[in-house]
Amino acid sequence: MVSAGPYELDAIREIINRVLSAHRDDGPAGRAHARTEILIHSIAVFSRRGLDRTTVQDLLDAAGISRRTFYKYFRNKFDVLESIYQISVENMILRFRREAERSRSVAEVVRNTCNIYFDYHLSLGPIIRLMMEEARRADSVLAPHRATAYETVAGVMQAEMQRVTGRVLDTLVYQTLIWTLESYSLDLLNNTDCSAGTVTHYKQIMSGVAEAILAGQADWQKLAPRAESR
Repeated sequence: MVSAGPYELDAIREIINRVLSAHRDDGPAGRAHARTEILIHSIAVFSRRGLDRTTVQDLLDAAGISRRTFYKYFRNKFDVLESIYQISVENMILRFRREAERSRSVAEVVRNTCNIYFDYHLSLGPIIRLMMEEARRADSVLAPHRATAYETVAGVMQAEMQRVTGRVLDTLVYQTLIWTLESYSLDLLNNTDCSAGTVTHYKQIMSGVAEAILAGQADWQKLAPRAESR
């Protein structure tokens, strides 16, 4: 299992500040700072204790805030985790969209997608694993955000692949690749041997599978969009 790196809080702090700054929806600077600090310090608690064992009091103690301040921003611990997940996913999508639009070939689209997905998830370690596992539960508050995020990424991939190849494939093709990426990432996050070499190997296999499908080594009729019912 991947252990939390010393840079984990710095990484999530940068992500949270970047996304909240872009939205500028938190009001005065002091209020924005308070919400950001709650989110940042909650990361370590969730990573260490897991969602079930974490209590609101644990989050209060970690952030050094009062219960009154906490409830100005969040309803409960699930609301905190949901905010962290939304911010993390939005940041990943922004990075992915930027790199996808710069890609000039199938190989570049695939390589950039794999690099961003694996590097992002592994850089944040345990908290990403916890959120990914929680989001895969149908009754989780994170599940709708996961579905929306994957639909967005699949749409971007579809548009960029059409741009570089001229082919139009069903969005389910891209969602299938994203689900596979998710499974690869979870396996890595639970792998005791998560060395640079192992990560590189996973990237190579995933890239090879995706390129085989998207670069033409497939039955295109099977992958084309379904005909509309008449």
